[in-house]
This record gives sequence, C-alpha cells and structure tokens, in this order.
Amino acid sequence: MGKTKLRSGIGLLTGHLPLRAHLFNLRLAEQKECRLCGEESEDNLHLLCRCPALACKRYKSWGHMFMTPKDFENAKVSSLISLVSDTRLGLTE
Repeated sequence: MGKTKLRSGIGLLTGHLPLRAHLFNLRLAEQKECRLCGEESEDNLHLLCRCPALACKRYKSWGHMFMTPKDFENAKVSSLISLVSDTRLGLTE
C-alpha cells in the first residue's frame, strides 16, 4: 500500500484530511457541503457513516449502509481506503 493511500485511510479515522468542512472553516473553500451527495457538511464522520452516496460501498464492505464511529474501531485501513477510492474526492490519488 502506498504512502498516500495509507495517509488517506488514517486521515479518514482522525479527520485530518482536506475535506470541505475543514477547508470552509479556513476560508479555503466556498461551500462545506459534501461533493458526493450535497446533503451535509463534508467531514470524516459524514463520509464514513452517513453519506448516502457511499451507502452501497459501506454495505459491500461491512454489511451496513449507515454506520456509527464505533463500528470502525477494528476496521482495516485498506477497507477505509476502498470506501473513498474511485470517488470525486481525490483522497487516494
């Protein structure tokens, strides 16, 4: 696994990624809504647990369409990376 992908997986757990909610707070983005669904602020918890655009990927990986942070306590970094790979977020490139 490459360094960029590993960093993205860890960043999803810790919230240390250039997601819109954070960039908006720093005045580096004009909007904070999720690029995938547009329904909520784009932060790590939204992507991991609630984003409807990632519901099918969550279901395929963990058997649930929507999850809680506790569900990820024993998650493998590779499964977190697969959740956001091939999305418009560009987090694993």
